[in-house]
Amino acid sequence: MDAAALPSSLPDFTLIERLPCVPAGEGRLVIGARARAGRPTLLFVHGAFHGAWCYAGYLEYFAALGLGCAALDLPGHGGLAQAPDFHAHGVHDFGRCVVQAMDAIDGPVVVAGHSMGALPALFAATQREAAGIILMAPSPPANVPGAQALAPVPIRTSRPPPGMDDVRRRFTGAMSERDIARVAARLCPESAQAMNDRYLLRLDIPAHAIDAPGLCLEAGEDDAARHPPGQDQAVADLYGFEYRLLPDMPHCMMYAHGWQESAETIRSWYERLFPA
Repeated sequence: MDAAALPSSLPDFTLIERLPCVPAGEGRLVIGARARAGRPTLLFVHGAFHGAWCYAGYLEYFAALGLGCAALDLPGHGGLAQAPDFHAHGVHDFGRCVVQAMDAIDGPVVVAGHSMGALPALFAATQREAAGIILMAPSPPANVPGAQALAPVPIRTSRPPPGMDDVRRRFTGAMSERDIARVAARLCPESAQAMNDRYLLRLDIPAHAIDAPGLCLEAGEDDAARHPPGQDQAVADLYGFEYRLLPDMPHCMMYAHGWQESAETIRSWYERLFPA
């Protein structure tokens, strides 16, 4: 089917603007639902150019199931002001924000990171006890066997978000021009330092530093330059995480058409590990 003829199934991104939020260091923690006693909160961390808004569908989905859930705006994302030195914020800076978000949540936390957000999520799990870890189309730490490095970006300024064609190719897959425009309008510039931390494989997270059950989701329609065959599986294998391939999903599985499949996969894993 022609992408222009596809029905819109994007989540309502404006939901994020109607939910309660609390500071998390230089970031902002958006609360979808409070967890019931003893059950972990799902804490979602976005990747490059995005913000908590990209998890609007997830927050609505998991809240409707009675599961605690929250999404984090990392510093300078999701409409937060970008400081003059934003371009120098690295993965460790973002990771400390994730730690602060975990500290702001009552009770246990399952930390979930998408794409470049997987790196600060993993870092935070080495600083605080995590009930579980979920990685979605993850950027690989340096110590993942066969991890693919990429050409670095210039370091003296933030990187502008990708244009419409790259949004389709890298993030959304087949989608109407209107929906791609809705996504593109919410993207923000990204820190060059953080991008190079990923592109140059600067973050090493030893397997022994991660002591939590995990789930790693691969998007079958992902950009092969950033996610060559076997790389996401190697991330899962390194940390002993469960691995699931979602063959029809593009990179941004949390809002692209059919996003409910990834949400259901997370729900099934969560309910199995943390039964009511």
